[in-house]
Amino acid sequence: MKNNRSIQRCLAILRAFGGNGRPTLADLARAVDLPHPTVLRFLLTLEEEGYTAREDSRWRLTPQVFELGFAALDSLGVSGAVEETLQQLAEAYSGTSNLGEAHADGVIIIGRAMAPAERRRLVVMNLRVGSVLPPASALAGALRLPPGECCTLDYPDSNQVSVAVPVPQTGARVLSIGISTGVQEAPEERIRDEIVPALQDAAERVSRLIRLAPV
Repeated sequence: MKNNRSIQRCLAILRAFGGNGRPTLADLARAVDLPHPTVLRFLLTLEEEGYTAREDSRWRLTPQVFELGFAALDSLGVSGAVEETLQQLAEAYSGTSNLGEAHADGVIIIGRAMAPAERRRLVVMNLRVGSVLPPASALAGALRLPPGECCTLDYPDSNQVSVAVPVPQTGARVLSIGISTGVQEAPEERIRDEIVPALQDAAERVSRLIRLAPV
């Protein structure tokens, strides 16, 4: 029974981050109603395993926590369906599609697919699932837009354009989905008449899938 209680306490501490992204030790101890030394012991173990990190007096979860969510989605067949949606977008517009979730530093990539021609470029850029994009990115800009709106950003230096829309109705999770491609693939008319509607359809599909399997 002691081991069971330990697991329950650890899970309670992880869940407590949901209401406070960067809590102090006192915040977490109060949220789970456990003594400070007990909570600290769990946090140090989670830190050693790579799931938490300290910043001054505050704690945060690391992107490694997403591994647990991905495992849950895999077990329900959801991640494969999301991946297929992202892959269809990437191939339709000869670019890279991303699914992002709100992060303290912008947006963290939790899903990614790319057209074959993009793979070498992305390896060089070292962007992958778990990468954090800044608030100035299209994917971050779309996070809190109302339904029907989009965020479009041009990158003249790389001859690229990024378009992103919010993913609706995912409970406490704040998600966005976007596509980055060459400017020749995305003239203004195509963005308005084709790419944005395709992204909105994909966002609806992803929303339905995630509501089936909250993580």
